[in-house]
Amino acid sequence: MPCFSEIGYLVLFTYFCVEFFSIITCASTFNRDGKVICNEIPSEVLEEVLGAAFNARYMSIDQPAEEANQNGKRTTREGADFYVDSDFKEDIEDGPAWSLMNHAARVRDIRDTRWKRSSEYEQEWHCRSRIKWTDLGRDYFPRYLRSVECLSHDCWFNLYKCKPRSFTIKILKRMRNKCATAGPGTKIGNVGLPRDLKEMWVWEERAVNFCCDCTI
Repeated sequence: MPCFSEIGYLVLFTYFCVEFFSIITCASTFNRDGKVICNEIPSEVLEEVLGAAFNARYMSIDQPAEEANQNGKRTTREGADFYVDSDFKEDIEDGPAWSLMNHAARVRDIRDTRWKRSSEYEQEWHCRSRIKWTDLGRDYFPRYLRSVECLSHDCWFNLYKCKPRSFTIKILKRMRNKCATAGPGTKIGNVGLPRDLKEMWVWEERAVNFCCDCTI
């Protein structure tokens, strides 16, 4: 049988060294189980990835204040109103649509126009509700979602039920113990990131309750 030449061994050794070096340089650290801890993706980059899916009326990146204090007055840290009038429309930006890379950053720089909601009448067909924030945890971006919670269970002389009505939004979800690397020519965010192992974020569609309906 032909012997493997010294050059062949050298080439093979060099190949394994390159592969091993690539793994070490890609990974930041290892945990106690020997699993790679992925490098974090900055919030600014996640904001750019989220793009137009970000809507300050239903989500928040930072921890929001309560909707109102005990006196019913608004807090100064509130975001955009949850409800708008039926004829509401607003130009997001004067320039081309592709020039707006970070919708979350834009919301921080504008002042919200408040929508005054009419008084809620306690009628038999009316379902009491409130708007609340939900903390999804660190594995979601944005982390906080705002939705309607039904406070009444029955309506119309206890013959009907109060049920939430929902629509869906898209947010980012971090996959635990999974890393991802960008392929050749792939950019993460507007400026791009180095092609090392990064946290793996995927899209997730979730329901957001917008009202409580008196129904069968």
